[in-house]
Amino acid sequence: MLVVNIILCNLTQPEKMRSNILFHGFNCTDLEVVVNPNTQTASVCQPSQDMKCSDQTSSPFDETQCLQNIANDLDYHGSMLAEYMNTLDEKANSESVKELKSITESIHNLRESCKLLPNPESSNDKWKSTNSFEDRKDLCKQLKGFQVRTITINRALGYICAGEYQK
Repeated sequence: MLVVNIILCNLTQPEKMRSNILFHGFNCTDLEVVVNPNTQTASVCQPSQDMKCSDQTSSPFDETQCLQNIANDLDYHGSMLAEYMNTLDEKANSESVKELKSITESIHNLRESCKLLPNPESSNDKWKSTNSFEDRKDLCKQLKGFQVRTITINRALGYICAGEYQK
C-alpha cells in the first residue's frame, strides 16, 4: 500500500502537474482526463454491495478480475511513460526525465512488492509519439487519468487486503 501512496504523492504534488518543462505552453489542469481504455478497473474493483433497488443487481466481488485489471493498468501506464521518456533528450529534459522516472520506479516497486498482482495481459494499444507539443498534452491527460486510477487501485488493494468481501 505504501508504494501506491508514493505514486499518489508523485502525481498529486501541484508542481508536478504545473511543471514548466513538461507542460510549458498550455494549462494542464484545463485538459480532460484520459484513462486506460482497455480496462474496467473502476467497475470490476467496486466492493460488493447489497442493492435494494429492483433495477440493480449485486454482483459478487471478483478479486482475480480486479487484480488483473490493476496489473493491466500499471503495465499500460508504466510502458506509456517509458515510451514517452524514450522520446526525450535526457540532458535537455533531465528534470522531466527525473519526474517521470520516479513514477515509473514507483510502478515497478508496486509490481515487485505486491505479490497478489498477476502478470499483465498483453495489449496492442501502445502509446505512439506524434510531435513534442501533442505528446506533452497527451502526457498531461494520461497522468491525470493515472492519478484517478491510482486512487481506485489504492482503495481496491485496501479492500482486498482487509478481506471483508470473503466473510
